[in-house]
Amino acid sequence: MHHTRFVNEIKDPTIEIIKWLHNNIDNIIGKPITVGMNNNNTIREIEIGKKLTIGEKKKITDKFPELQGKEIG
Repeated sequence: MHHTRFVNEIKDPTIEIIKWLHNNIDNIIGKPITVGMNNNNTIREIEIGKKLTIGEKKKITDKFPELQGKEIG
């Protein structure tokens, strides 16, 4: 039997970013996380419900250089 199938899987980049954060930042599972994206799929903001260490902040800015120098709190 022949059939036709179309699938349009839209991958949400924020899910991949949250997975990366869970794997690379200690003790954030269960903490609130917000990821905002720009139209060109660069990260506009990341907010994590925990105070990060300098090393953890560096991991994030190394992985997502568009956030370099953008910390506000």
